[in-house]
Amino acid sequence: MQTLYDVLVWVHVASWAVVLLGYLKDIRGPKVNLWMAHGLSAALVLGLTLVAIASMSDDVADPNNAKVGVKLVIAFVAVGLAHSTRKRPAPNPIAHVVAALVVVNVALAYLW
Repeated sequence: MQTLYDVLVWVHVASWAVVLLGYLKDIRGPKVNLWMAHGLSAALVLGLTLVAIASMSDDVADPNNAKVGVKLVIAFVAVGLAHSTRKRPAPNPIAHVVAALVVVNVALAYLW
């Protein structure tokens, strides 16, 4: 179970990287692109899966539920903004908000 958990953690981190790279790709004329929307959705689903595995498994340490709750709210807001504004033409300032939420979420993961 620990190996599956470790692999999913790396895929989760890769999905956040996809979001940030998608943002950097269109930074001159910011817009929420398909990479950002799908990367956020994948990160949310993988995050929930990681919490479920950590909660159920004896091999993996139990998650910090307060941290998970805060990160979940931020992720839901980011996913909602990304999918609701994805079809807006550039420049779309919501792209900056989505990228900032991603950076905050990643910072919370490593600093809390």
